Amino acid sequence: MSRAPIPVTVVGGYLGAGKTTLVNHVLREARDRRIVVLVNDFGDIAVDSALIAAREGDKLTLANGCVCCSIGGDLFAAFDCAIEREPAADAILIEASGVAEPERIADFARAEPDLALDTIVVLADAAAVERQLADGYVGATVARQIAAADLLLLNKSDLVDVGARDALRARLARLAPRAALLETCAGAAPLELLFGDDPASRFSCTAPAAVDHEAMFERWSRADLAFAGLDALRDALARLPSGVHRLKGFVRLRDEGRLVLVQAVAGRVDLSPAAPAQAAAPGLVAIWPRGSTTASDVERALDVAINSL
Repeated sequence: MSRAPIPVTVVGGYLGAGKTTLVNHVLREARDRRIVVLVNDFGDIAVDSALIAAREGDKLTLANGCVCCSIGGDLFAAFDCAIEREPAADAILIEASGVAEPERIADFARAEPDLALDTIVVLADAAAVERQLADGYVGATVARQIAAADLLLLNKSDLVDVGARDALRARLARLAPRAALLETCAGAAPLELLFGDDPASRFSCTAPAAVDHEAMFERWSRADLAFAGLDALRDALARLPSGVHRLKGFVRLRDEGRLVLVQAVAGRVDLSPAAPAQAAAPGLVAIWPRGSTTASDVERALDVAINSL
C-alpha cells in the first residue's frame, strides 16, 4: 500500500528571531507525533536529556519518536532520510537558516512527490524587526521572509509594550496580508497551528488535546462530511471566516465518490486526492484564536447541516 505524502512545515525568520527555540518547543511538546526535524546545525537543540535516546553523527534520536537531523549541504539527501524512516514520520519540520528564503525551501518540498507542503511559519523578533526592515543590507531579505508566511509569529512579544506591538502587527499585516498573525514568547506556538490536528483520529471538540495555549484557541470539528463536488467544496472554503487560522481533514465528493484531503492555512487552500493509506472516515478540524470567530460561523460557511452524510 502506498504511503500518504508526509506533511512539511518550513520555519523561517531572520537571525535571532527564535527559530531554534521554536524547534526545542516542538520536540518537547511532540507527544505522540513522530516528527523529523531538519536543521542546518542542531548543536543548539537542547531538549531535556531524558528525551534523548541516542546520538549518532548528524542525527539525534528522541525517546518520543522524533528525530533531529543536520541538513548539511544536501537538502534532498535529508529528505530521503526522512522519507525512508521506519516507522514513517507524521510530519517533517525544516528550520531554515537565518538568511534563507523559506519560500524557496518550500519549493523543494513541493517538488518531492513523497512530501506535501503544509505550512510556512516565519518568526519576527518583536524587539528587532523594525530595525532589520530598515537596514539597507538585510531589509529586503527580512521583508521577503515575512511575505512568504502562512503563519507569522511575532516572537519575543513580551519585550515590547502594547503600543509597539500594535504598530508591529499593523506593519507585518501589510507585508504579509494573507498570513495568520500570532504573538508568542520563547517560540511557544501551539503545535496544532504548526502541523494541524490529525484529522483521522481527532474529531471531538468536547475533550480537546491539552496544550499550553488551550485558553487562547477554540476548535471545531465534524466527522462524516460530503460535498456535491469540487466546485461546491471550493465555494464553501471561500466562505470560511477570516479568523480561522487552520482547517484540515478529509471530505467526500459525492459526484466522484472519492475522498479529498483539505488543507487551509491563512487563506492558502490546498486540495489533493487522498492516498489509499488515508482512507479514514471523512471529517474536518478547524482552529482559531478565541474570539476571532465562532463554531456556528464555521458550520454556516461549510453548510454542514446540508452536506453531512
